[in-house]
Amino acid sequence: MSIRSSPRDLGLWLGQMPVGTFNDITDVPGVRVGHVSLVKGAGPLLPSGKGPVRTGVTAVIPRGENLYRHPCWAGIEVINGYGKSLGVPFIQEMGYLNCPIMLTNTLSVNDVAHGVLTYLLQQNPEIGNDARSPNVVVMECDDSYLNDIRGRHVRPWDGLIALQRAGGGPIAQGNVGAGVGMSCFQLKGGIGSSSRIVQNKRHRYTLGMLALANFGQLRDLIISGVPIGELLTIQAKGYIPGSLILIGITDAPISRWQLRQLARRASLGMARTGSISMTGSGDFCLMVSTAPFDNRNYLSDWDLDDFFRSVTEATAESIWNALFLAETMEGRDGNIRRALPIEKTLELIKSWKGGY
Repeated sequence: MSIRSSPRDLGLWLGQMPVGTFNDITDVPGVRVGHVSLVKGAGPLLPSGKGPVRTGVTAVIPRGENLYRHPCWAGIEVINGYGKSLGVPFIQEMGYLNCPIMLTNTLSVNDVAHGVLTYLLQQNPEIGNDARSPNVVVMECDDSYLNDIRGRHVRPWDGLIALQRAGGGPIAQGNVGAGVGMSCFQLKGGIGSSSRIVQNKRHRYTLGMLALANFGQLRDLIISGVPIGELLTIQAKGYIPGSLILIGITDAPISRWQLRQLARRASLGMARTGSISMTGSGDFCLMVSTAPFDNRNYLSDWDLDDFFRSVTEATAESIWNALFLAETMEGRDGNIRRALPIEKTLELIKSWKGGY
């Protein structure tokens, strides 16, 4: 396996704001991430849903407390509604999250939901008896260019295993978990993450983003302000509109309405990478605050500008990290998604900018 490096490690300028210890979403205290990666078989698509398999599950747990009993404020922005994510209307209506956040492929949403329900029922015997049902959140992208998606190889227990594996950073990125079979700008995509530190007069807060990147055409790719997609000589093949799922978490005391404002800024970060949110790409951003649920001493709206900048920067860097850290993968029917050619990309950026 080759060793890949992030754009930050390679010296690219990625924004003004300082980053956290690991520069990923687990820099927010209490956040844990777990992956299950499913890779099996090769060659032609087999009948009766028997592979090849290139898919997985990623679990994001915003904090250590029982989320059903101790929910978090949340806000969601549907940037492009061509998607099949589960749990969106409840968050839009009620503004809070009371379960872990799960990511997988489009046709495995219900299987992962069954696993999460088992997890929640085991934790909370009152559900279905004297308490209301939880709002299960499972978000998705279409990995069918590389994966036998019809085979629905993700099972409920894979969701449970991803939750059991959830831990602190640094987290694995690239071809892992739900990102195993994903494509980004017709290159290999997957999981990417980044964080930012926001310091105001009295407090230091952290904001982390995680991207499941599976969208875009090569010709649109922009890295560090350079139209890399137009300059690379790679032959772009097999465009299938996918999706982009963005998860943002902060420990700042931010209201449900303010979280929706932050989620809207994710589209600005997407644009930095070249995304135009094409028809067929389900693009969603879910933002969560882990500050105490009963706290009503929210930040002033006038204090949000650095958070807007953080979301914009960390969204773009998360997508770029998914590209830089993913590796070439061959999937069903010999379909190949090639890794971003890092050396060539750096050469193009340097020549475009006259050094960096």
